[in-house]
Amino acid sequence: MEEVKDKNQGKASEGQIKFWKEQYGSVFEYRSEDGKYGYLRAPSLEILDACRTISGGSSIRFDRALVENCWIGGDEQIVRDEQYLMGLFDWLGNIIKKVDGKLEEL
Repeated sequence: MEEVKDKNQGKASEGQIKFWKEQYGSVFEYRSEDGKYGYLRAPSLEILDACRTISGGSSIRFDRALVENCWIGGDEQIVRDEQYLMGLFDWLGNIIKKVDGKLEEL
């Protein structure tokens, strides 16, 4: 496994991203406005269920649990510093992969 090239900002190499895609399928890159990078994978139903259980109805606990379970690499300051973490929270809905449809009563 290749190492993250720029440890200060967390930018992953193309080889690392390819490795993660082979391991997890979908990989998402988050970049803070000051150039820190973080990488997450899409959650499974099991991860989403665990996050709901852990959260006890708190959206912040849910988001934090989702990050903890889907974080695969990058600048650790994003997950340690509350300001960065709250910035990431705004984008977490994008990592939940689903196929939308329509349900009608017949």
